[in-house]
Amino acid sequence: MTLAVPAPSAGTRVTCHCRDCQTAAQAFGGGVDILNPAGGTEIWQTTPDRLCFERGEELLEIRRLSPKGLYRWVARCCDTPMINTMNKVHLPFAGVVLRQSEVEGEAACLGPSRCLAFTKDAMPGAGTPAADRGFYGAAFQVLGRMAQAWLSGRARRNPLVAEDGTPIAPVSVISREARQAATPEHLH
Repeated sequence: MTLAVPAPSAGTRVTCHCRDCQTAAQAFGGGVDILNPAGGTEIWQTTPDRLCFERGEELLEIRRLSPKGLYRWVARCCDTPMINTMNKVHLPFAGVVLRQSEVEGEAACLGPSRCLAFTKDAMPGAGTPAADRGFYGAAFQVLGRMAQAWLSGRARRNPLVAEDGTPIAPVSVISREARQAATPEHLH
């Protein structure tokens, strides 16, 4: 998958410490290079027309932590978390999951994290953020980009949606037991 970044304003980088992001990082990919030391996941929130699959889309799978949870797109071949979307895939929103090794490298062009979310769930210890910040600003940026994608027609260019309006990948829900086993200890 490649990501078109015409300018940093094409998305917003956020750091999410929520229970679900931490659990998903452990359940899908073993948390390897996804979580920062405080249990945060770096996500670049953008629109799906910024995504391009040159090959391998047949290896995608959507995994959910619960029947009503986010769509968490994973590469089945290597169990790598890739994208988060709403379950209504036609909505022009995609949260690209960044690896920690990318944050200082090629993802540096995405700019700094503008939002720390759900810090109450962060891993206790040194480096844990004291409080949430930037949540409402990030939410308004997402809504603005979604509206812009609809108005410009870019929302129709969504590589995650098949011609019949369904997701291009199969959807599964992990078991309650698997979810519980992947939930970090500090969140039990």
